[in-house]
Amino acid sequence: MAIEKQQLEHLARLANLEFGGEELEKFKEGFEEMVAFCDGINHAVAGDTSSIRGVDSRTIDFEDLREDTAQPSLAAEKVLSNGQSSNGYFTVRRVVK
Repeated sequence: MAIEKQQLEHLARLANLEFGGEELEKFKEGFEEMVAFCDGINHAVAGDTSSIRGVDSRTIDFEDLREDTAQPSLAAEKVLSNGQSSNGYFTVRRVVK
């Protein structure tokens, strides 16, 4: 599928991309290759989508997962002893004004 220069400039503007004249031609070739690749995929599976795995399918059944078990954790005093703390929480520098 051939794409016109105006369409490509419009797409570049929507994506906040800036191309020079030579860069635009190079990008146009690559873009046409991508579109041709996608068209090839579309034609390969046209009508018969049974070979395509659904996005919502799970590869692992929930029954195969391990049980959640509560385990003892470290004492808060021991964890907080490795850094600056106040009122039982780690003290961090403010990064947002």
